[in-house]
Amino acid sequence: MMFVLWLLVLAATEPNLLSNPSFEEGLAGWDAAAPHVTMEAGQAEGRSVARISVPGDAPVAWPTIGQRVPVAADDLLSGTAEVCARGIRDGYGAYLALEFYDASGQRMSYGQSAGLLSDDAWKTLRVRAVAPGGAVSARLCLIVNGRGDALFDNARLARLENLAVKPLDGEVSITVTNDVACANLVGFGAEDDGWFYAPENLDRGIDEGDIALRERRLEWLEPDWVRMFCWYKDWNPSGDWKTFTFDSPNMQSHYRTLALYQRLGALVNVTGVEWGVADPFGRPEEMARAVGALFEHLIRDKGFACVRQWTLTNEPNTHFLQLGYSFDRYVELHRLAKEEFGRRGLDIQIVGSDDTGGLEWFEACAGNDSYFAVADVFASHRYFPFADRVLAPYFFEERLDVLARKAPRKPLVVAEFGFQDGRSGTFANPIMEDYPYALWTFNFIVEGLNRGVAGFNIWCLHEVYYPGGNMMNYGLWNFKDRGWAIRPVYHAIACFTRMTEPGAAVRRCESSHPRHAAAAVVGNVAFWVNQAGKEAPIRFDLPVAGPARAYTRETVKDEHSPGLELRVQDNAFTAPPESFGFVKLGD
Repeated sequence: MMFVLWLLVLAATEPNLLSNPSFEEGLAGWDAAAPHVTMEAGQAEGRSVARISVPGDAPVAWPTIGQRVPVAADDLLSGTAEVCARGIRDGYGAYLALEFYDASGQRMSYGQSAGLLSDDAWKTLRVRAVAPGGAVSARLCLIVNGRGDALFDNARLARLENLAVKPLDGEVSITVTNDVACANLVGFGAEDDGWFYAPENLDRGIDEGDIALRERRLEWLEPDWVRMFCWYKDWNPSGDWKTFTFDSPNMQSHYRTLALYQRLGALVNVTGVEWGVADPFGRPEEMARAVGALFEHLIRDKGFACVRQWTLTNEPNTHFLQLGYSFDRYVELHRLAKEEFGRRGLDIQIVGSDDTGGLEWFEACAGNDSYFAVADVFASHRYFPFADRVLAPYFFEERLDVLARKAPRKPLVVAEFGFQDGRSGTFANPIMEDYPYALWTFNFIVEGLNRGVAGFNIWCLHEVYYPGGNMMNYGLWNFKDRGWAIRPVYHAIACFTRMTEPGAAVRRCESSHPRHAAAAVVGNVAFWVNQAGKEAPIRFDLPVAGPARAYTRETVKDEHSPGLELRVQDNAFTAPPESFGFVKLGD
């Protein structure tokens, strides 16, 4: 909580880097140009504003009013603006973004706020981001993605501090506190959307040997908690919520996937996706009955007791709203589904929020008493531009703080997460091939465990073709055309899945050098990470049963690598540069 308050105070007190932030001088100091779009400054509702107006026949793009300021690498910036969205459709809405550029003018990374669609009321949007190495300028962007109108006023951009890390000096002391951050761990896993055994992949040469390799790896990983998309068209292709095709090829692929996780003892969260379904949420009662029928089929007819959770739709604060549905409809759908599960005698947890981007949707879900009553678990997604990974504490703490104000306390899980750069997108993430991705992943999980997050599900398990033929180029290992080669992050996830059990308690740890090295304790296992580019002597204040296990750039290439064995003496060991691993604590 202190980290959140610190950022808010700094953002309010630091000087505004923008000129003409309230548009009293028109668009002076701002750049604005886009075809088919009106961008102007003027008066509205008694204030000076900037306006972006996208007509109904214009292509959906990203018309932007922006202003650049100089920055240095590792500058932490906070951007805000008051925004009023009026009838925006067919896109993400009105939002803010922070873009970073190198000396050649090439965009390096960006961060963005939540989007507004049709509130017709003034709201403050926020975006925070860190300048990556080599950045020389930042641009605060006022954007409309979609068709409709948006007003902007009182823009602000503040430089909060420079987050460059000083070199590690001396021993790292880890204190294992008696503070139970999480009393009941949900677990760790990876998104596995269940289409590996479908024609999109089998037709590309997947054979029984490939299948056996995948399943051996999952057996070795021992995931505890898995999220799986289930496309509504896979079992209700007409979208009528009455005509079910439970024997479709994609459903057969789902069954084979679920059979594997049933054997492994993993909990599965089935998440609906409505791609291509006309008016998917327009008949709430019928949809609730259909979802109840699906879960009864999976659990009772097929015997998949591993199916324990349901999520209505992926990232509803984007696509659900873009389809024109209200938050009230979102609440209604969950209430009806809860009632339907109860009528059928199905013990299904409802995973709520499932947001991405800003905090607004999460706050709305937790703050609505009717919705909070039916949601059993709250989930959020986060994909950090690689420089923004240091903002993970804010991401965790702001959500946990919202839940702490409610009773009974409900768990928070991270249902999707990852890191990106300017080349990353929905279906491609080349930096996942690199070793630092493993280090960042491990540290992200340690940060979350120390703050009370109950579960982590990385996007995603492995490269695979989706329905329609898109290659999902994320994952712990590559596709067949690259020999199923594992990526370094495979071992970062494996440490947690193999060394923990659901239901375990998590104890918070304090580090003398938290930006370099940190640890969290699950059960009797301490998970540690050294992000420094040099060796780090790490000492625990509790007995260590040793030896410690460490993974480095050199030890993450083999499928079942045991890592390095580190000698423990006087409850201390020397962690190699840029390494992660675990050690068991004694009684």
